[in-house]
Amino acid sequence: MRTYCTYFDTNYLSRGLGLHQSLLSHAGDFELVVLCMDEEVETILKEKALPRVRLITVKDLTGSYPALAAAQTDRTQLEFYFTCTSWLMRHLLDQLPAGELLTYLDADLFFFHSPDPIYEAIGTASIAITPHRFPVSLGHLARYGRYNVGWVSFRRDEQGLACAADWAEKCAAWCFNLLEADRYADQKYLDAWHERFPGTVSLTNPGINAAPWNIRDATISAGPAGPQIEGQPLIFYHFHALVPLGSQLFDPSLHRYDATLSEGLRTLVYQPYLHALHHFEEVEAATPELVPPALHNDPRCGLALPHLLERLRASELDRAVRLSAIEENRAATQQAIDYLRLVEKDRDQARADQDNTVALLREVERDSAERLQSIHFYQEKLKTAYADLERNVKYLKTLEAEIQAHIKVSNDKDAIIADLSARLQANNKKPETQSSA
Repeated sequence: MRTYCTYFDTNYLSRGLGLHQSLLSHAGDFELVVLCMDEEVETILKEKALPRVRLITVKDLTGSYPALAAAQTDRTQLEFYFTCTSWLMRHLLDQLPAGELLTYLDADLFFFHSPDPIYEAIGTASIAITPHRFPVSLGHLARYGRYNVGWVSFRRDEQGLACAADWAEKCAAWCFNLLEADRYADQKYLDAWHERFPGTVSLTNPGINAAPWNIRDATISAGPAGPQIEGQPLIFYHFHALVPLGSQLFDPSLHRYDATLSEGLRTLVYQPYLHALHHFEEVEAATPELVPPALHNDPRCGLALPHLLERLRASELDRAVRLSAIEENRAATQQAIDYLRLVEKDRDQARADQDNTVALLREVERDSAERLQSIHFYQEKLKTAYADLERNVKYLKTLEAEIQAHIKVSNDKDAIIADLSARLQANNKKPETQSSA
């Protein structure tokens, strides 16, 4: 049995019922766990006792997780709904047998074929996510996230549990309808999963999570068992931003994504879905129709006028904001250009100063080389003079020694002479003494 989960409030009740009915028609054996976002939905679903559906309430979920309960107090209702996606999956994943797969589905999905090919594409992967597949003209929307939360699968294994816990904790800390560098609502966190959690696969089949943002260049045709997209079964479509205008007239909001309502998209995709919703709403007898209606004389055309005027007003306001932003960007760009010109001028001056400095350094280097050569010359002269001085000192020492020797000899000679003189005098005195005697 495959396990799915979703959530919705009273405003999305008929869409949630449509999702359930499409699963009954195409999904085989399954259980759909519905998080009831208000008491009215809980009451209605309990009364209906839908097959293969299990209900839990927001109180059940917030009562189990204080972090989620705290998050409910600091964000809008829509932002809190976004926050609940990850916590619902984390809560249910712990209840599955090891190795089983849990899949979250947005309530505005509708299945036209069996999801078996999706599970074949997932294989044994721990995590499965669906890329937006924006056409080139909508590439700028990737800044809101490269993946869509319409279908997210976690397996109850090490990677699946780790990713679900990480996602829930991040959403409890920050999950706002604001665009930042690395996060937007609960959606942009998915961009990092391939790198952070090995075993993550992208479901790239065009029949998986087809939606207004990727339908622009697609060909919708009738197949033997249901609608096809690019010749492959359209497994499920994401009816995002479908706006009711009254009397069963709806705006598919394709204009937001530069797409138009082709005949195949009208009759094979939107009309079956609207008839399913009409069956569950049971409020108006009119046949569901889209803007623009297939018949130009449809009496409900007038209902679209206020909506179109409001859309035009919003578009004009948005255009005014964008023009203001363009002017601000233009002024900032001019300031940046002026600054860059000053920087370039300063850089040219710095470059000239650098060239002058290099020339001066080269001159100093040449002068230093000449001085060094002169120093070497005089060093050699000094070495020669020192050598001559050493020889002279040595010679003087030799002379001094010889002088000292001569002085010694001279002193000895004087002593000898004195001694000889004394002896001579002594000899001269002896005869006189003898004569007297």
